[in-house]
Amino acid sequence: MYKKKMSLTGVAAQIITIGLLFIFWRLGQKWVVVPAALVLIFLFFFLPRVISRMEEKFHRKSLMLLATGKASEVPAYASRQILLSLFGASAPIDAKLGLAFSQMGEYEAALECLNQAIPFAPPSEMPALQAAYIKSLFVTGDPARAEAEGRQMLDKGGARLPEVLVIIARARLSLGKTGPETMSYIEEAESLSTSGDIALMVLLCRIELQLVHGKKADDLPGDIDSAQPYLRVWIHLVRGKLREQRGKFKDALQSYAKAAELGKEDRCWFAELARTRLEALTKNNHTADTVQGQDLDDAVRRKKKRRR
Repeated sequence: MYKKKMSLTGVAAQIITIGLLFIFWRLGQKWVVVPAALVLIFLFFFLPRVISRMEEKFHRKSLMLLATGKASEVPAYASRQILLSLFGASAPIDAKLGLAFSQMGEYEAALECLNQAIPFAPPSEMPALQAAYIKSLFVTGDPARAEAEGRQMLDKGGARLPEVLVIIARARLSLGKTGPETMSYIEEAESLSTSGDIALMVLLCRIELQLVHGKKADDLPGDIDSAQPYLRVWIHLVRGKLREQRGKFKDALQSYAKAAELGKEDRCWFAELARTRLEALTKNNHTADTVQGQDLDDAVRRKKKRRR
């Protein structure tokens, strides 16, 4: 169960009812006492039970929607829980919304909800919420916090989820931590991986680490793909890095441009990295072309001078 935090609406209703009861009693309107007392009994004893049953129903149905790939239906379902939103704790709703937004690829909205839910979440739900939170930090471009939250999760004995492990590795890579510990996270994630997307993340991370160390990088299959938009952006970013390392600058520019285009609608860290490489490579190529052009002009002028 989530840690209880009484809703402001419930507290206000109880205070107002008690205040009205006192005022009418002082005014001699004793006929109000019985209705007010019934309202208080309902607020103190019956309403919490009703809210508890509603929370349990919301919990079961939301998990079913999440498990069956219908995460997009969770926000609409949550918006219909008017009584629950007024008198219940917000954390259970925020938790399911956070998981739903994470599945839908709306990572900024997921972060907002998960920030509200995690402090009140029970141990049984914590791994899924933490994993979604770490992933949301990672995709939206906060590798330092993603690594810190991931390591904290592991240090506290949390589940060693392969997605979290590879996220920690890639976050460390962006922070310049390219030693054996980073590779150990990649290898552990690979050993635990049962998902195609996790295997893809491991491959992409491994290639980037190889490129950083100047080693011959693994090939990236031409038909590799994912249903997750941020992974598609990451694929094009890595393909651009491989092409750039191999001197295929025009092809690299195309890959970076695709990554930037795919990630332009949502806040995506890999799209930002691709834009940075695109700008740098475009500038370098322009400088190189300018220098080459000047060299050719100088050569032409020298030839003309000799002819004279």
